[in-house]
Amino acid sequence: MAIGSTVWWQSQLNAIRHLTVRQTDIATVFIPGYDSNSWTFSPMIQRFARYGIATDAMTINFSMNGHLAITRRAALNQRNLLINIIFADARNPEKQTTQLHRIMTKLYTDYGVHQINLVGHSMGGFLATRYITQPTTAQQPAVVRFVNIASGGARADSNLADFPKNIAMLAIGGNIWGTRSDWQVPLAFVQHFAKTVPQTKLITITGSPLTAYHSALHQNPQVDRDIAQFLFH
Repeated sequence: MAIGSTVWWQSQLNAIRHLTVRQTDIATVFIPGYDSNSWTFSPMIQRFARYGIATDAMTINFSMNGHLAITRRAALNQRNLLINIIFADARNPEKQTTQLHRIMTKLYTDYGVHQINLVGHSMGGFLATRYITQPTTAQQPAVVRFVNIASGGARADSNLADFPKNIAMLAIGGNIWGTRSDWQVPLAFVQHFAKTVPQTKLITITGSPLTAYHSALHQNPQVDRDIAQFLFH
């Protein structure tokens, strides 16, 4: 069983093992979902770094008491920078919204990050949509591209009505064994987001729970490939 699992995983990695992408100076910020932890996006970021797709540049941790700690892993003059956000209180979207704005201001003022891509999973997609559709200050990065994984992106269509038309969009949903769901979020929610934000490209991952389950989507090298080709095309 162990050998079979290893062979299967190595075959999955073929999706990104020899992937070539454009190198840009736009940083990508990863926003995890409800009840997330440090391993939500860390494996994806590590895969991008291992295969030379992007640079694991920074992790930003928010503690329960609101203390912000930043760990730098690479110089910010490199290309395709990846920034991972980790919320200790990952069940409080109102609190996380405030923290996200603090992060964005700090990236702009302290690190010179003026343009970003966003990648959000589940509730992280809602947080990203909130950031995009709410007024920002002059000292916060402008969003260029947004990847919304396994999320309807908003709690009301009124939020999506304010979605800027100049931001390129990719929405990814899971479809386990034809059930039209990733067993946490119905595919219809993701499809509705894609329909409401007309510039959205929709990708459906159809397969078993190993590849299409809600939390498996951000551990799937096929999804890695789709994201990399969209962000760094």
